[in-house]
Amino acid sequence: MTIPSILALIASGFILKLLLPKERIFNFIGILANDILLSFFVLASIAGKSLDYLAGLKQVFFYVAAVVGLCLAGSYLYGRYFIRKDRGWRGALMVLSVFPNTAALGFPLVAVFTRDLTPAVLYSAASSLLAIPLSTFLSIRYSQDRNNLKETVIATLSFPPVIVSLISLGLVLGGIKLPEKLLVLAGKLGWWCLPLMLVYFGSRLQLKNIPLRKIMETWLFRMMLPLFFLLLVLRTSSQAVFYAILIESAMPPAIMAASILARHRLKAEESTAVTLVLTLVAILLICLLKISGLGGQLAGN
Repeated sequence: MTIPSILALIASGFILKLLLPKERIFNFIGILANDILLSFFVLASIAGKSLDYLAGLKQVFFYVAAVVGLCLAGSYLYGRYFIRKDRGWRGALMVLSVFPNTAALGFPLVAVFTRDLTPAVLYSAASSLLAIPLSTFLSIRYSQDRNNLKETVIATLSFPPVIVSLISLGLVLGGIKLPEKLLVLAGKLGWWCLPLMLVYFGSRLQLKNIPLRKIMETWLFRMMLPLFFLLLVLRTSSQAVFYAILIESAMPPAIMAASILARHRLKAEESTAVTLVLTLVAILLICLLKISGLGGQLAGN
């Protein structure tokens, strides 16, 4: 999916919301994209992999886990002491902080610096394995003030993509291979979650009030904190691995994260506005690097 098509789908969702103000239509799109089609996408993405592929995640999984832990801890502590009165935004900030856009934006930016995208693909896979269940848990946990921990865990494990991800991971670890035709069909069906999420994302946009402070908070914990952390601790002999891990870890929030937040009615308008602004900043950076040729110079091409 190209950047122009991503922007066009977001714009179409925004326009459709203006033309069709009936909320149930977009609620249906959200359920279809987040609950059903995303489950097929997860099935094809995980169950189709081998144990050898999962073994390849070892090199980057440590950094993925470190970045997720750092962003989660940083945003949690900040929210606890500086966002005391807005519990909903505290939860949304944590979700946006731990779920980066490693594919649609991460891959093009990594490609500016290196031709080997394999480490970026591995990073994205490892990130998704952690981010989907964690973001679902946090979204449910903070969407209702009265949810106790047991109810939150049960609701999280009842979310279809989480169920499918756990089952798929179990199949791979158990060496059980699903029929190729089933995986291909799941992939074809699951792919449609991406454009529908973009339309749903656009329908949640509110351009009347862009929350500058919330944009800066998300930028700090989702992008800047992992960037500086990895610049200090990242050690690898491979230039491709170095650029992939560094860039993927500092990507803006995933539109999928904002879509999950909207699905659970947790700060949907603020989350989509923040995600859109930071996404546009990342797209602008990609374009500037390509137009100026600076990316090729840095990569040695």
